[in-house]
Amino acid sequence: MRARRADELGWMRDLLSPLDEILNPVMGVRDWDDAACVEFKGRLIVSADGPYAKRLVLKSALIHAAGDVVVKGGTPLFALDTMIGPEEDVLEMITALKAQAEAMMIPLVGGNTLFDDVEPRCSITVAGRLVCNEPVRDNGAEEGDAIVLVGEPIWGGMEERIPKAKTLFDTWLQAITEVDFHAAKDVTKGGLRAVVREMEWKSGRKFKLEDNLPYPSGRNLDNFIATLTEHEQAKLEKICAKNGCRLARIGRVE
Repeated sequence: MRARRADELGWMRDLLSPLDEILNPVMGVRDWDDAACVEFKGRLIVSADGPYAKRLVLKSALIHAAGDVVVKGGTPLFALDTMIGPEEDVLEMITALKAQAEAMMIPLVGGNTLFDDVEPRCSITVAGRLVCNEPVRDNGAEEGDAIVLVGEPIWGGMEERIPKAKTLFDTWLQAITEVDFHAAKDVTKGGLRAVVREMEWKSGRKFKLEDNLPYPSGRNLDNFIATLTEHEQAKLEKICAKNGCRLARIGRVE
């Protein structure tokens, strides 16, 4: 195992450098330096996720990682990736991430790569600008809240996942400035049941779910679960309808 010289990764710099046009960083991929530098003003919200297996990287790893920033109320600004694996696998992964970055307007501004004969993996860090006054935490559920799922499950190949994610992210970032959410979380890490258990534990409340859930409860959905009052739900319904984003009420907080 050995690290490559910078000039041996010229192909990666050439592949990713067009992404600099999305953000126009002070120092980005084209500089190929030890760090990235971007202009910023406001509150930064950051999440790191992974390491992802290659199969997920090829479908939606950047989208998956960005969801943690969006659901808290952040507009993603840029991402960093860290990859390891054989060079052929790294090429496939970085090409897929570039496609996701271009489609979602979340540029990769830097990262690190190690070529090695091991199972290919990738970790991603996403940074965003908080667009609401406070991040939406996952522990604020209140008695009487409606429990809703926002967005379709982000399943399928990359071509299927990107439009679903764009609809979800755009709708949520509009709603976050107009709707008072008490709690919210992306539905990953073991699926709906696992996420609900975590939110119950953190909020000290019981989540009573409907008997007939619209999606499998043990599978990662990558959409968002939220709790809010009936009045705020009505506001959210109008925003979702306008944006063509699916909204499903799935229970009540007790």
